[in-house]
Amino acid sequence: MIKSEILIIGGTGKIGSELVSLLVKAGVHFRILVRHNSTGHLPQYDNYEIVQGDLTEPDNVKIALSDIKRVFLLSRDQPRLGELEGILIELARAAGVKKIVKSSAFAAGLQPPVGYGVSHAESEHKLMSSGLQWVILRPYMFMQNLLELSDLIMSRSLMPLPLAKAKIGIIDARDVALVAKTVLTEDAYDNKHYELTGPDALSMNDCAEVLSGLLGRSIRYRSPPYWFAALMMRMQGVSAWDIVMRKQLFKMIRDGGETIITNDVEHITGQKPRSLESFLREHQNVFQ
Repeated sequence: MIKSEILIIGGTGKIGSELVSLLVKAGVHFRILVRHNSTGHLPQYDNYEIVQGDLTEPDNVKIALSDIKRVFLLSRDQPRLGELEGILIELARAAGVKKIVKSSAFAAGLQPPVGYGVSHAESEHKLMSSGLQWVILRPYMFMQNLLELSDLIMSRSLMPLPLAKAKIGIIDARDVALVAKTVLTEDAYDNKHYELTGPDALSMNDCAEVLSGLLGRSIRYRSPPYWFAALMMRMQGVSAWDIVMRKQLFKMIRDGGETIITNDVEHITGQKPRSLESFLREHQNVFQ
């Protein structure tokens, strides 16, 4: 195998799995750091090699960073995210890495940051002050999150999210991955952060109406109070820390935190971001 100079951290999630596919199709050779207990699926191709480990295992991280020049960094949200990504950044600099592309969160750019954005903001600061080339991506809410409501939509024609009438520049995670692939392999976008949105600011009621039209039946949107949403999340096994973070994000969105539409996706990729209607049309079998 040709020597890899790109390392992907977080290659099995919504963004990472699509980024892996894009790099494979482009014939790019790369390496992936994969957690030992990862449940994500990686297709078998000759373009990449896998190193087992995660950010809590510095020795495995050092192996993964060997001969690497560019890193895509996407960590699962957790209380230690800022600390662990900071360690990765230091190890990368020591290993001779030249550039890190970090998948962050819109809330990290707020003053002060809220929810998961707090840990991401800590990591962003460490990256920007590291002396490395960097790109920071701050996507809005993913269209893919709606797929997680498919059971309720199928069984009760109900779409519950505590977002009231807030409008969101909801984005397809595949468009985020396309941006990530571009800024990872090109240098024209270095040392900047980009807020990534879809083409329209839509409320959850707008989303329900689009889905109703596609399915030919009425899908109702309901915005439960925070306490009820927290109770439902707890019953689903969501941790107390995650619930607090999500409640902060829900409030931020309801206050208009993800309303502004940017042209960063088209500016970087040359393609307009996917619309919600095209996304739901492509996935409508999930709701039937």
